Amino acid sequence: MSEDRADSGVLPLAEPIHVALFEPEIPGNAGNVARLCSATGSPLHLIGRLGFSFSHPKAKRAVMDYWDGVDWTHHVAWEDFASAVASRTVWMLTTKAQRTIWDAPFAPGDVLLLGPESRGLPDALLEADPARCLRIPMVSTARSLNLGSSASIALYEALRRSVRGAPPS
Repeated sequence: MSEDRADSGVLPLAEPIHVALFEPEIPGNAGNVARLCSATGSPLHLIGRLGFSFSHPKAKRAVMDYWDGVDWTHHVAWEDFASAVASRTVWMLTTKAQRTIWDAPFAPGDVLLLGPESRGLPDALLEADPARCLRIPMVSTARSLNLGSSASIALYEALRRSVRGAPPS
């Protein structure tokens, strides 16, 4: 790929980065992430019980007219999701991780997994594969970021690495 293509503002990935939301609770946040996925060509995975309907006015407003451009799947159970992405690297975003998104060797086809707004990903998932747990760097007094903000930051860092082949810093 030429530098011109990578700098053109178009995402030239043959294999997109996936975004997965485990039991999202707030329609505006999930709608925001759906719009992000539409804008980046990233498949969206919704896992487990959703705390809202995408027909909710706040979800509709956040997605606006981008919904038709979202490649999304609702996995009723964790096992369904795990089976669907078994061949991919799943990176779990959590404030509990030691490793940051700047240290991860992201690659095309990877999956970014984010937990519900009120509690984050279950400890059992995080403890099962701590090497795949990542945090977004923040000042020590910050508790967390909004789900949509977290998805955006992590997705664009993963895309930057995938498009440019940038090594972890």
